[in-house]
Amino acid sequence: MEVSLVDSLKPKLKKGVEQLQLKLEDEILDSLLNYILEFLRWNKTHNLSAIQSAQESITLHLLDSLAILPYLDDYVRENFSNKEFSIADLGTGGGLPGLVIAICRPSWKVYLMEAVQKKTVFLEHVAMRQSLKNVTVCPGRIENTSQPLKNNVSCCISRAFSDFGKFIDLSAPMLVDGGVVWAMKAKLLEEDLQTIPKNWEIQANHLLHIPGLDAQRRLFKLAPVRESHS
Repeated sequence: MEVSLVDSLKPKLKKGVEQLQLKLEDEILDSLLNYILEFLRWNKTHNLSAIQSAQESITLHLLDSLAILPYLDDYVRENFSNKEFSIADLGTGGGLPGLVIAICRPSWKVYLMEAVQKKTVFLEHVAMRQSLKNVTVCPGRIENTSQPLKNNVSCCISRAFSDFGKFIDLSAPMLVDGGVVWAMKAKLLEEDLQTIPKNWEIQANHLLHIPGLDAQRRLFKLAPVRESHS
């Protein structure tokens, strides 16, 4: 039953991955599908998400998270070609996009930061079940769990987590010198812009095209303002 369900969902995921111009091996696709099926199974009793359908989950969870990978890949290629890369997902919930990133990029160190216990138990369960050695689950309030990661994370990411200001305040202490943050949002709101600290700026604003989704999605890259020496 489980195998047939994975097989029935794979064509939709595979087509979406191709539309995103990503190259993922069948083994990775299977891992993503097994993750989302486990997510849906737990969701019945633990209320991880309002989305109950496997078909909807492919689009709204997996493809929505996968759409950011080309931009992260470019960033890593340009800045971390010979260095270890790490990323912290703040308020990851059931692992979106952090677990998706970890499954697809096993050489990246991924920190999953979440305060809700039932969600961190699920994250630990999936990481163990899929032998994701590149995943560290950080249970508890980010203000506390970020302390051991001070100046140790290449970049941070969040998906509809908070306004820019709060996200930056929580992320900044963890970042290495030159580190950036990536914010996944439905759209850009004027009041959100007002929260950006004066010494930070938006460096990129990418419009994401999610296969099968007729709704706006954006990925913002924010970084500290560099002083001009001209």
